[in-house]
Amino acid sequence: MKKKISLLVALAVAAVAVAVGVAAARADTGPPWGPETPNFNLEVILRPAAGGPYGGFGLVKFRQPNDATKIVYLDTWVRDLAPNRSYSLQRAVDTNVDDNCTGTNWLTLGQITTDGTGTGRAALSRDLAAIPLGMAFDIHFRIVDTATMAVVLESGCYQFAVSQ
Repeated sequence: MKKKISLLVALAVAAVAVAVGVAAARADTGPPWGPETPNFNLEVILRPAAGGPYGGFGLVKFRQPNDATKIVYLDTWVRDLAPNRSYSLQRAVDTNVDDNCTGTNWLTLGQITTDGTGTGRAALSRDLAAIPLGMAFDIHFRIVDTATMAVVLESGCYQFAVSQ
């Protein structure tokens, strides 16, 4: 009886060891996107700016794959904006990473055109080859009406670090 219990305990310990080994192996093989800390991938929420459209909303899926290139993909979606209108996605950064976006160096990243219901999508990208690996910064985004340059949506402050 003692031999059977000892054998069962030994088998249970071996099973746990195998399970831990499998879990550790899976932890090393993740998706081909940058790690989460520091932030390499962001879900940027865009909310109405002061004086912007009531109920307007946007999302920027900011992704940098783990590969040799330093390209950031900016899948952008807006809704409840003026129909059949052109907008620009812009960003500003500052290198004092403190959760306080003070950058005013607005750069246009691409255009978004809304349909008849005020919804628009754009698959944009930005090449970060000139920026050193590991460089971190505060970043914020906004959507501006291309015709009037009025800010209609804006984000909070996010942090990003360049990876490869």
